[in-house]
Amino acid sequence: MKTIGYFFLLLSILVSGCSKNEPSRYAPIPAKEIRIGVLLALSGSGFSSGESAAVALELARTDIQFFFESAGIQEKLVLDIVDTKTDTAEALKQLAAFYDKGIRLVIGPYSSAELAHIKNFADSHGMLIVSPSSVAVSLAVPNDNIFRFVTSDVIQGKAMSKLLVEDKIKVVVPIIRNDVWGNDLIAATAGAFEKTGGIVQPPVKFEPGTVDFENVLDELDNAVAVELEHHNPNDVAIYLLSFAEGTRIVAEAKKHANLNYVYWYGASAFAQNVSALNDTNAALFSYTHGLPCPLFGLDDAAKFKWEPLRERIQSVTGRVPDVYSFSAYDALWVLVKAYRSAGGNVSIDLLKSAFVYEADNYYGVSGNTQLDENGDRAFGNYDFWAIKSDTLGYAWKRVARYNSLNGTLLRIIE
Repeated sequence: MKTIGYFFLLLSILVSGCSKNEPSRYAPIPAKEIRIGVLLALSGSGFSSGESAAVALELARTDIQFFFESAGIQEKLVLDIVDTKTDTAEALKQLAAFYDKGIRLVIGPYSSAELAHIKNFADSHGMLIVSPSSVAVSLAVPNDNIFRFVTSDVIQGKAMSKLLVEDKIKVVVPIIRNDVWGNDLIAATAGAFEKTGGIVQPPVKFEPGTVDFENVLDELDNAVAVELEHHNPNDVAIYLLSFAEGTRIVAEAKKHANLNYVYWYGASAFAQNVSALNDTNAALFSYTHGLPCPLFGLDDAAKFKWEPLRERIQSVTGRVPDVYSFSAYDALWVLVKAYRSAGGNVSIDLLKSAFVYEADNYYGVSGNTQLDENGDRAFGNYDFWAIKSDTLGYAWKRVARYNSLNGTLLRIIE
């Protein structure tokens, strides 16, 4: 976390003025501040994405500031980054603190559960929220103050269903995080998979913050055992909907006989999670049991934009950033453009109109940011990532891509 501390220090440094003894005619014109609040999961189960997003946002701030200076714009962009700890109550507390500071523009939070918890406050207090990572279907609401720079989980559900069908899976036994994201996603996936004739059993649920998964895994093992009495192991799959706690789940799954007999599939919040690579047991189990996880995919046509940014982020964090780092980078650019096109007016209706216009006419590192009627990203594909082993050790590799426009799945060997 030293990297994050460094960026917190950077963000706290103010541009120094002239000394008191210097003639006033040499004093620079004070720069107008654009202050934006940032809610990031810098600890807790969402820390992996939060760390990369913090670096991406600092790079975006630097790039925007350079643009201002090059264009002779006397404005200073300031980010107020706080840690939500991937906790709903903490997210609301920090949002209220932003409001008290006069901040009305906010990027974040990471999870749909956090976003759902702060939604009423944001809507009632005239705050514009842009989440780079929330995907819960129930938060796709028109005319509120919430915008999301990724597609909702309706598409992720279709993508997972397509993969399950092509893998000839007939029965899915889910284990899910019991929050708005987990419940929305299992509903979306089940709706798509059952239309193909597949069966989705009632999910085994665990509460956010769970650290001891012994009882949960016992329940899951028993549920799989029931299915194996009637189906070939190749017809049955476990569907894991988790955040970083998925690392502990898969690391401990090897102790349960039935959980070793079937293939596993994952979800977007676990894709590319660094904690899974740092745990040998989790990495090995994931590698031997498949665990492909869909994640909103970068636009290949924008590779000339996102590839250099990926290298810049990786040079700081030491690892490949997830897609939410790129959507966070774009979110800051569009938010600043909207604020300036609104003339610095903090009227929520004017800001929302300006934001929609700028997003619909922007092509960033994550591609086309056009929004749908609910304020969510309108278009996007899903890449499936799985843990593979090579001479350098374990790494997340892209194994397939789902095209949302035509519903096709392409297998990838990288």
